[in-house]
Amino acid sequence: MQRSRLAVLLCLPLVLTTGCVIDNSKCNKGTGCDGPDAGSDAGVDAGLVDTADWEGTAPLANCNFIQGTTGAQCGELSSFNLSACPRSTLGGVGKEGVYTSHSRMARPDGGVNYFVRSFSLRNDGGTQTFNGWSTPDMELTKQFDANTWFVSRHTTPALRDGGTYNQTVGYAGCSAEDSNHFTGCYAVCNDGQAIEVGTFQAARIVPARGESEASGLALVSETFIHYPDYPDYFFGLPVDIYVTKDHAYIVSVDGSYQGRGGLTIFNVSDPAHPTLVKQISSGGGYWNGVWAKGDALYIASSRNGVVTYDITNPANPVLTPVQVQETRDAHTVFVEGNQLYAMGDPTRIYDISNPRAPTLLGRYVPPSVPDGDSRGYVHDAFVYKGRMYSYYWAYGMQISDVSQIATQPPVALGSYRYATNPDGSPLINYSHSHAGAVGTYGDRLIAFEGGEDWGSHLRVLDVTDPANVKFITRYRLRQEASIHNMILDEAKKRLYIAYYHEGVRVLDVANPARPQEIGYYNTFRAEDPMRGLSFYEGAIGIRVPKAPDVSAANAGLLYVIDTSRGLLIFRETR
Repeated sequence: MQRSRLAVLLCLPLVLTTGCVIDNSKCNKGTGCDGPDAGSDAGVDAGLVDTADWEGTAPLANCNFIQGTTGAQCGELSSFNLSACPRSTLGGVGKEGVYTSHSRMARPDGGVNYFVRSFSLRNDGGTQTFNGWSTPDMELTKQFDANTWFVSRHTTPALRDGGTYNQTVGYAGCSAEDSNHFTGCYAVCNDGQAIEVGTFQAARIVPARGESEASGLALVSETFIHYPDYPDYFFGLPVDIYVTKDHAYIVSVDGSYQGRGGLTIFNVSDPAHPTLVKQISSGGGYWNGVWAKGDALYIASSRNGVVTYDITNPANPVLTPVQVQETRDAHTVFVEGNQLYAMGDPTRIYDISNPRAPTLLGRYVPPSVPDGDSRGYVHDAFVYKGRMYSYYWAYGMQISDVSQIATQPPVALGSYRYATNPDGSPLINYSHSHAGAVGTYGDRLIAFEGGEDWGSHLRVLDVTDPANVKFITRYRLRQEASIHNMILDEAKKRLYIAYYHEGVRVLDVANPARPQEIGYYNTFRAEDPMRGLSFYEGAIGIRVPKAPDVSAANAGLLYVIDTSRGLLIFRETR
């Protein structure tokens, strides 16, 4: 053991220049490090090139909607030209399960847009979902045979004036790579007129890479988050968690089929048997992020900015007398020292020297992010050693000096972006910089950054010089599943990732040039309720308690939020 630790320490100064390798036994193609640098000893100076999360070029399938098709046939199988498709490949495509899709919409002006969707097909009479709708609120038509994969959704959405219209959404398969991956064409028709057409690629979410349910992680408990008197009804869509005072505070957003969300509090002093102690409705909008400091709990709200609760009694939060609520979105919150950072519209920074009485220090948008550009929405931030690493969607990771934040505004230091045009604007296939963590490695600062989109994955970056950020390597699983949030245990040099459909991933990042997967738990199960409503499903929130929130009850545990299964508590077994 001591020799291994010494080897790591000796290697660290060389990692970023020579790619010194401790162990690359798990860094084979398809297991994580499958980028252009896979299998090499390359480090940051080896000429590695970072790319977008996915390629945005030609149509995704060799088929098209037949222009002029109207009326009852619009969006049905006969409205697609599939003559150039190798349709005999479609016979083996899976007919049931949860699928994610990536669509390329052809705009009337000649441009294109991309978006992600999900759907769930079942043959057992259970609930089916398709692009945000669920049975019985929709009628689903399926046509499958040796040469056909076709699904159409029929709904009657409501208009603001009280009326309704008829909508048909049809997806026609063109060709299949294997039983779980295929491409095709789609159309959206309102009252018999096509309003949107394009091509798509789809993937059925099944266990990948020959994995079992788990490795290196053991499930301690699982608790569905529901209304107390209605055990079959979701209490919103759970998304984030904070653990302190032996209580888990979970926020849920409103969902079309999951109901209104809010705050759910569990006593987790016995991790094997969490006990529900209270629920508080959000009152509308969404509560998406949560953090605590001392006796204060901070919630990120879409309607009210930051909402502050007194948790002196951890089982009974009450609103504090001093509030900084405002009618502006706060998407996430982060606490470092005596400052609270709320990201959204825009970043707001508060003094919390008195945790239950925040005071606004200021608002901030980096100068390189155009004001009002929705592609520059700030989703999250991580503050470390006087720097704020903010994740600005298409405008990448922005780095700012906040070492004097109590008396001076942030100062822009640099950024890291990918998928940009020569003028600095985002490409059509721009990547979504979403979340991250930063740690110290010898005399270097290393950032772990992830997006949230089709193909989004983990990037490892050298941010020692914020004006010259360098790409080191990547950790990437399937393109049809996105990475989401992460927690870095700097002492253990382990990175814990909530990876949506890929569940929980644990990486040994002692050598940041060679992240090694040492544990996982596949939380996603197609048969769980309300799967297939959104691309963003599965393991979404994660927390590994750190001082001062560590207790005898939670030491060494991982707390994970799954959008369907609720609160999952894990213990590492290696």
